[in-house]
Amino acid sequence: MNLKKLFINASVLLAGTALAVLIPVNAKAAGLISGGASRELNSSSSTLSETVGNTSSRTVTVQITEPSEVIEEEYLNLSIALFSTNPKYCNVRSGPGTEYSIVGRMYDGSVGSIIDEVDESIAGDEDPDDDNDQWIRIRSGAVEGYVLGSFLVTGVNAYNRLEEQTQYYAEILVSQLNVRKEASIDSTCLTYVTRGERYRIVMDNGTDPRVYLAAREVEAGDEELEDDGMDWVKIAYAEGKTGYVSADYITITEEYKTAKTIEEIREEEEAERERNLRATTSGGNASTGSSAPAENLTVAPNLSTDYATISELRMAIVNYGLQFVGNPYVLGGQSLAGTDCSGFTCYVFRDFGISIARTPSGQYSSAGRSITLAEAQPGDIICYGNGGCSHVALYIGNGQIVQESNPRRGLEVNSVYFMSNIIAVKNVLD
Repeated sequence: MNLKKLFINASVLLAGTALAVLIPVNAKAAGLISGGASRELNSSSSTLSETVGNTSSRTVTVQITEPSEVIEEEYLNLSIALFSTNPKYCNVRSGPGTEYSIVGRMYDGSVGSIIDEVDESIAGDEDPDDDNDQWIRIRSGAVEGYVLGSFLVTGVNAYNRLEEQTQYYAEILVSQLNVRKEASIDSTCLTYVTRGERYRIVMDNGTDPRVYLAAREVEAGDEELEDDGMDWVKIAYAEGKTGYVSADYITITEEYKTAKTIEEIREEEEAERERNLRATTSGGNASTGSSAPAENLTVAPNLSTDYATISELRMAIVNYGLQFVGNPYVLGGQSLAGTDCSGFTCYVFRDFGISIARTPSGQYSSAGRSITLAEAQPGDIICYGNGGCSHVALYIGNGQIVQESNPRRGLEVNSVYFMSNIIAVKNVLD
């Protein structure tokens, strides 16, 4: 089993105890610590004693904030576009009315943030739309504009449906990877995919494919899964066409749908045409690789293996995450330039070749193994919530976290007790 698969399994199934070692964070982190992080919210104080090294100790006062005060603000402006009939998208316009230009499309299941609500008559529209005169200004992906309110589910209703909007993708790690008709190295090769391309993973039961793969290994035994010793993932490699690729040579990512700009739509349509053409012209021409699989070509480097010890990896992950302090909170954001709480932890680990769930509840239920707060090490995930996980943060050591707090606060360093209701600590690294 390669290291990537080992990380997948470790992030789902392993049990044990963590090393009780705290790695100091870099000097930048020390300068970023916000001792009065909760001063803008109603909060209470608590004193904690902390041992420093082997000889000295200190007593610090931290602010304890009720989770609802931060978590509710995080999702207060959430919106999801849902359509029951075709076409399953709506236009995003430059202003609150159909006379304004189209700047993008919000597809079924697209997640966004509400910026403002506008009544057409108040906005000066002399002939407001008959079906709904309430336009909502949204930000979704790279698109900012106005959509009719009737297309959106918002607030608590949107949060309750957030998990089902997650999509899983296979990102190709090798220069060329065969797509096969069945989940076997001896099966017909339909086409090939190339490094850096991303394809939607087809899961009939909606299960996180990483959990599915790890569970199969435990049930069957690592050497009994398939005659060829490989795991396989089903992808949609062209319009209306599916096939299987080896899980050894992909990384599994997940994200929310977001609106697309007109330029993005055109680029995706062109890429889709190229993929369809490739699927039509290359089918059956690639090697079936019964003895030397064409799947096993040069693999892109895996950053998680570039460190001599797990402690070095932990330190690298923490220092990498701290580089983004000050970046904005973007609900459903898909890069570290701006994302939400679980997007931050997901994308930090992703950039080290480690795949974890995209949502807070997914990280709580399937990321790594549960440990106590006393066992926490830099690089572990702290889960917060009431009755379930609705907020996560990256532990950086010395009782501190780095987190995407909410739209008002952005990415910042706080005490691990920034919110009082810690429901789990997850170790995804060892």
